Amino acid sequence: MKKPDTTTLKTDTVSSLVRHLEQTLPEGEDMTIESILSFLGVHGFVFLLLTLAFLNIFIFMLPGLSIVFGIPMVILSVQMLLGQQSPMFPSFIRGRRVRSTLLRRGLHMAVVGLEKIEPKIKPRFRFLTSGLMIRMHSLVALCLAFMVAIPVPFMNLPPSFGMVFLTIGLLQRDGAFIVIAYAATLWSFHLYESLGQMAGQLVG
Repeated sequence: MKKPDTTTLKTDTVSSLVRHLEQTLPEGEDMTIESILSFLGVHGFVFLLLTLAFLNIFIFMLPGLSIVFGIPMVILSVQMLLGQQSPMFPSFIRGRRVRSTLLRRGLHMAVVGLEKIEPKIKPRFRFLTSGLMIRMHSLVALCLAFMVAIPVPFMNLPPSFGMVFLTIGLLQRDGAFIVIAYAATLWSFHLYESLGQMAGQLVG
């Protein structure tokens, strides 16, 4: 079984790829998830997960948006875990719409954030980005995606940040970012566990 593509274009930074996406969005048109993914192009599962996580972070204030981005992230993570080569989505996901103005704002803020952290990114701890580790990282991505998709206000931000660090680490072969992502995953689990205990106490 072939491994999913986790590389970027050789001459492009992640921020330049996201900036290109921002600049090529059609003016004033609401976009479906299908059209968003088509604009993302063929940069692989990891880049798709990164972009969806950034969009969820920067335009999270729209009610229910975590489901719109979270469910595709779950599907991508499952397909990445299974070693599928290209993403496939059911029609009910492909047809969901997001306002163009929100997309542009989210992508612009993603570029700003990426440009600030990119000087700190460099290849290190490469054994954490080797082929043998990809399956484990795919499972972590799936856990993060499930937490992102849970429609609890603000609670899906920590796993979204975890997804950002994980995917940047994979794209740039920076094991330090992957370590941070695992820490964010544990923190997110702790937050949801605490929330569950509080809900249980209220019900009890």
